[in-house]
Amino acid sequence: MLVLTLKKEWLESKREGRSLWLAGIILLLLACALFSGWHNYQQLQNQKHQVSQSERERWLNQGAKGPHSAAHYGVYVIKPDTPLAALDPGLSDYLGSVLRLEAHKKNDTLFRPIQDAIQMQRFGNLNPAFILQILLPLLIILLGFGSIAGERESGTLKQLFAGGVSPGKFFTAKVLALSGFGLLFFAPVALYLIACQFLSDSLPPGRSLLFSAGYLVYILIWALLTVVISSYARSSRSALILLLVIWSLACLLVPKFAIEDAGSRYPTESAQVFQSKLESEVYTPERQQAIENFKQQTLAQYGVDHVADLPFGWSGAQLQFAENYSDQVFDRLFGQRQSQLQAQSQHYQGLAVFSPFIALQSLSMAAAATDLHHHQLFADAGESHRRLMQQILNNDLKANSHENEHGYQAGRDVWQKIPEFSYRYPAIGELSASYGLAALGLLQWLITLLGAGYLAVWRLKKEGQQ
Repeated sequence: MLVLTLKKEWLESKREGRSLWLAGIILLLLACALFSGWHNYQQLQNQKHQVSQSERERWLNQGAKGPHSAAHYGVYVIKPDTPLAALDPGLSDYLGSVLRLEAHKKNDTLFRPIQDAIQMQRFGNLNPAFILQILLPLLIILLGFGSIAGERESGTLKQLFAGGVSPGKFFTAKVLALSGFGLLFFAPVALYLIACQFLSDSLPPGRSLLFSAGYLVYILIWALLTVVISSYARSSRSALILLLVIWSLACLLVPKFAIEDAGSRYPTESAQVFQSKLESEVYTPERQQAIENFKQQTLAQYGVDHVADLPFGWSGAQLQFAENYSDQVFDRLFGQRQSQLQAQSQHYQGLAVFSPFIALQSLSMAAAATDLHHHQLFADAGESHRRLMQQILNNDLKANSHENEHGYQAGRDVWQKIPEFSYRYPAIGELSASYGLAALGLLQWLITLLGAGYLAVWRLKKEGQQ
């Protein structure tokens, strides 16, 4: 039955011609997007590697200077990418990939490509994820809207059932045939994932598995939805109209509404307002009073009246205390903003019950490490490195500037104590709690449509008995 159905679907598509032309165009777009994505990914990785190496050399060869001066110059660290970023760039263009680590400040990432994009680029870039998430469901609809409704219109449906064809096997064969067409478009992506497993050590198998499983379920969902609607529709025309309405809602309107709704329910401050708030709450009279209290406590602890009589460089100790004080403010303010952004993400994922696109988009970006959560993980790692850097430099100033408070200069031996920044994203299994709603949303769609398919088969049996 399956082989015969596949052959029949192929002959009908070939006879129409339009479907094959459309499929060919989308397949060509996918091939171009894959090649372009891989080429851009390779160029970007080469640039990031060169910048990271040159920045490390600059830090080590900066010459003799005060440790605190070096801390103010700081270092730049680069956010890593996974090979899946070539398939789904996600939010990468909007989040930036360079982070400056310097004294007294916790910075946001720099160099967001969208800032330099022309208006046409802002509309959207062609990438494999866009084609598979938006265009492939449309192709499945155009190929399968008449899968059963067309048989009913032509009068062959009753003939098939009268000839002993099982409605259940017939329905399953239609779904598998349509899913098979969808899998043909995922095949180039699957080959890319297999190649990455052998050629790259920066793509854990778990991420490839999540990426593949998400898209395979997504294809099956749209194949099921198309055949179910076609089985209930009185005509191919009505089936096509209803499916196009569902596609526009699920892939275009509902995601847009979900983003707006998440932003209105969990609003965040603009970057300018947040930065102003950050500066006003860090450099306060309370901070100066806390430093003065620390000074008096330190003098009392060592039984001296002046900081010059302390057995260590006071400036290093004071700077580290000020860093610790500022870090508490950073943790509070950035933590509040992160909580709001995480709440937005969870709310957006929760609305996947209304759109399988939302569920797949969230899982796809998660696997590719191109979503907001993975960006925050990198930012947290960069902040930890910044604090370690400040601690090492301030402790060196504290230990070596006692005899020469304002003239002490450190050299390469101190700069080498700062480890080179290196970060790898955690295994996707460790982040399951952050993407559970998206996974449940995709599973809910699959189970619901399987149930709808069962009811459609029961209805076809009734129709065949009439």
